Amino acid sequence: MFHDPELMPFTPRARPSLRVAAFNQIENWPAEAYRDRFATMRGLWPLLPPTLLICDPILIEEALVTRADAFERDRFQTRALSNVVNRDSLFFAEGADWRWQRRAAAPAFRHENLLALVPIFARCASDLAERWRRSDGVLDVAPEMSKLTFAIILRAVLGDGERRLDERKFLEALAPSLASVGWRFLYARIGLPNAFPFPGSRRTAQSIAWLREATTDLVAHRRAQSKSAEDILGLLLSAQDPETGRMMTDDELVSNLYTFMIAGHETSATALAWALWLLAKDQPTQTRLRAEIDAAIGAREIEAQDLEKLGFARQVLCEAMRLFPPAIGIGRAPREDATLGPLRLSAGRLAIFATFCVHRHEKLWEEPHGFDPERFAPERAKARHRCAFLPFGAGPRVCIGMNFAMIEMIVLLASLVRAFRFRPAPRHRMVLGTGLTLRSRTGLPLAVERV
Repeated sequence: MFHDPELMPFTPRARPSLRVAAFNQIENWPAEAYRDRFATMRGLWPLLPPTLLICDPILIEEALVTRADAFERDRFQTRALSNVVNRDSLFFAEGADWRWQRRAAAPAFRHENLLALVPIFARCASDLAERWRRSDGVLDVAPEMSKLTFAIILRAVLGDGERRLDERKFLEALAPSLASVGWRFLYARIGLPNAFPFPGSRRTAQSIAWLREATTDLVAHRRAQSKSAEDILGLLLSAQDPETGRMMTDDELVSNLYTFMIAGHETSATALAWALWLLAKDQPTQTRLRAEIDAAIGAREIEAQDLEKLGFARQVLCEAMRLFPPAIGIGRAPREDATLGPLRLSAGRLAIFATFCVHRHEKLWEEPHGFDPERFAPERAKARHRCAFLPFGAGPRVCIGMNFAMIEMIVLLASLVRAFRFRPAPRHRMVLGTGLTLRSRTGLPLAVERV
């Protein structure tokens, strides 16, 4: 078990702060959320209702799994994210619209299709390693992982379409869009209108418009080619709802492709960056992981059949996502007045299933703020409630890209740890920030040395 003050870099506030809310929502979540079944955060504005935080896996399972149809995405999360994640996509769809889109898209994410992408994952990691070998020293692994996972999106998701997309311009346009999420969520919670400006709002609007235009162009180009392909976009173009035969329109394809390009690469990049940062702090665990990789693979390129040999790599990634989950919580609201365990919820009442607090809950985890990948050894993981760990959500709306992300991250982590030793950068102080994902506002610079 490795301990470090930065693994829990703030003290929960007794009183919520508007200033803090725009940059780090979880700092406002009360200490009770880490030890009780549920907690309330006082309203950020005197006349606003308190926020309900649910931290009990049994209650979470009831809402997200057993009675999933009784709850919908809350209006605050929808408003905060809809300028970054397309409003018409599978992510936001509800009811019958969600069900048919999910059925149509699911075959693109079948296990055999994802295993076929392993050579792309390995090649992208090799390309990055080659670039890093020419620049030994301190590197901020947060933007480096964003570039890496976006390179994979280009090749694995877009295939031939990658040549039509300006990678540098796309990432530059994406940055202000992601940074705006904290402001949008704050404005939604205190009732300010969408048009109310925030720092960088004009640049954000221009960036979002360009991102959607670029995605529309990609879909139109591939549709015009009228040839089948095995990348994710090709599979989505030919996807049909097995029950109705319905296929996605161009608008629906643009919405889902845009969402997957943004959310898919951002969440994986965030989890990988945290994993490398934690391994840099815990050198014995890094050494153990490198030994597993060397024994299983040696110097050759990682192949699909190697994944089952990299169990400790999976454990490291799971523990990184436990401590620093890419999504800090899941917002839901009951469609009608409802009860949830001992709670009475009025229709539309915001309830946050507080992933960050659940993952660090003192009644669910021993020494919850320590880093210990052994928590995810197979037998220990089986004994745990399935909703005590939910980096990808739970129930029928669990992230459709979950298996894509896990396979991708295992290959990338193994490739990088085999080639390099990571150490903490001197005098760096990590400061948590909440946007679309949980990131460090000061980056994650590490000393990167060739093995």
